[in-house]
Amino acid sequence: MIDVARRAGVSQASVSLVLNDTGGVRVADATRQKVREAAEELGYRIWRRSPVGSGSIRTIGLLVDDIGSNPLSLNAVEAARERAWKDGCVLVVLPIHGDKDLERCAIDLLMAQRLVGIVYQSYFTQELTLPKVLRTANIILLNCYTRDPNVPFIIPGHADGARGAVAALLDAGHRRIGFINGKSSVEASRHRLEGYRKAHEDRGLAVDPELIRDGDFTIGPGERETTVLMALRKPPTAIFCASDRTAVGCYEALKTLGLSVPGDVSVIGFDDDPLASIVTPPLSTVRVPHARMGEIAVEYLLGRAAGERAAGSVTSRIACDYVARESVAAPRRRAPRAEAGTRRRVRAELPLEAGK
Repeated sequence: MIDVARRAGVSQASVSLVLNDTGGVRVADATRQKVREAAEELGYRIWRRSPVGSGSIRTIGLLVDDIGSNPLSLNAVEAARERAWKDGCVLVVLPIHGDKDLERCAIDLLMAQRLVGIVYQSYFTQELTLPKVLRTANIILLNCYTRDPNVPFIIPGHADGARGAVAALLDAGHRRIGFINGKSSVEASRHRLEGYRKAHEDRGLAVDPELIRDGDFTIGPGERETTVLMALRKPPTAIFCASDRTAVGCYEALKTLGLSVPGDVSVIGFDDDPLASIVTPPLSTVRVPHARMGEIAVEYLLGRAAGERAAGSVTSRIACDYVARESVAAPRRRAPRAEAGTRRRVRAELPLEAGK
């Protein structure tokens, strides 16, 4: 309010009277207009909470950039809904799809509710710039973060999760471990690659650059890049995939090459997609705990609204645990070899750079 008063050229008391719409006190219309314009320019809003005894429904808002592309993120939404309802709160989910006008309207809609707080969720783990109006709100970021240390956030521990998965392969005796990553522009991909490298460093092992391939978290590149890896003169005995869907593509390529999982090649995925438990053999993976993240976010908002938590006091990075299933075994003494005819055909079809 001091900033608004300075911008409007009025006293802080006048700002308080105008923004709190205090009754029984006369404030000149010109002063009201100055205060409102200054507040709008600074992105200042009064964060209102209705009294506990009021008859309106308590709500928790969830702003999400994309609710359809990643079905796994819906686990966070569903868990948040269940946790909110335990405390008599209704979760209001508003997809905004990167539309700033829609985002402003969604925030205005939430501000008009008997609002406990807001969860701001991102599809990809990323740094973002929070709208000014939300910077002083009871808010927590889910799968995203800002540089402001006062804004609490929860993101998955991608690097440590990948490190644990590769460690499991190293423990099984593998030393040539292929890695099919997601898009290099995505933060989660960079962190998962970091974990892959770190697991090797932990054992004093060098990373062979030819074993690292970029994909896009989907099945097609998983199949294509597995074929490239297995066409190397010294192919991997295990492949770590940056997503379970990539691992499904990896399975398909190995089957086409006449190789078995885990008899010839061990495979680990990432995410714990429902697909992981129904493929044959069931896929070892790394679980991203979306549901628990949703619960923690709502618990934080409820706690802070009740005065039990200070701003920023929340777990920032949540563990992604390794889930052992049936796709990992000790390597054979010899490197896996595709059937001769298939291998010659694959080499002939690959681009020249594939064997680098």
